[in-house]
Amino acid sequence: MSYYFRPPNSREQNLFIIRFSIDDLSNNNFTGNTLQNSAYTSPAKVFLPANLSLVFNESDLTFTIDYTNAKFEIPPTVNIQMREILTTNIPPIIGYYVSIINITNTSVTYGIYSNSIDNNTIVPVITDLLDGNPLNNVGIQVQIIGRTTTGPTFAIANQGWTYVESTDPTADTIYSTMNVGTKGVIPPFGLTIGGTYGYLGGAGNGGVGNTTKLENYTPDEAISNINNYSFFPIILTANETKTLPVVTSSNIGQEITLLINVNVSNYILTILDTNTTLSQSINLQSVGDSVKFVVLSTDNSIVRWVKINNI
Repeated sequence: MSYYFRPPNSREQNLFIIRFSIDDLSNNNFTGNTLQNSAYTSPAKVFLPANLSLVFNESDLTFTIDYTNAKFEIPPTVNIQMREILTTNIPPIIGYYVSIINITNTSVTYGIYSNSIDNNTIVPVITDLLDGNPLNNVGIQVQIIGRTTTGPTFAIANQGWTYVESTDPTADTIYSTMNVGTKGVIPPFGLTIGGTYGYLGGAGNGGVGNTTKLENYTPDEAISNINNYSFFPIILTANETKTLPVVTSSNIGQEITLLINVNVSNYILTILDTNTTLSQSINLQSVGDSVKFVVLSTDNSIVRWVKINNI
């Protein structure tokens, strides 16, 4: 089972929980070194994140649980407990226990040990799943809790824009849990809410990263990234002529803004009328000159770039 929550005494929101039980780690429940779906008992595998898996690693006799599709921002907290039936006829083995070796955003690796008696000394021994059938009728219970950027918004959760602490300037550190009323349609392009979205730092094909301001684009970079971003401050180092790309019905609603931001030698950027509703080409030259287009289905259901005129 997996679900989202936010405890009222935590600064974290959209904590994601994965929990499941496996009653029997017998060899019969593995195909190759991967645990079969039917071995997940409470809940069934269908209720867990897609492609979650448990794999035995022959090279170092460890187990790995992969939970990539939970999309944790940082390594989660993982708790793994053994589930076994102890009887009086199993010495020299005295129970099993788990040692977690490594936890990442996408997986946890752990070993299963048993205590063996050797010359009246208790010795930990790592369990080799392929040496006989040591984990027959032995299982585990797993609970994983971590923070994600996805999930529903609750009454106790922060509303609107949320800033997530991060030291990585390329990470997605701002996201929204705000209902924006798109009538059930998932926008295929950047969604503008009360303003223009621009990319902060490191944008463009070969653009130089900058973490303090909107990155400038050459005209080539702007055209190459036309489907990735919506706001393009342009740097002109020569006269340029560009054609907006062909669009289809899947592009309807896409918006772009081209703005001359750096032009030390008074060069001209010409946008041809191809694939647009323009009657002729347009020129941008002075710093601050800009043009905005939106993709619409126009006459005869032809999909083209439509220039938005200022009133």
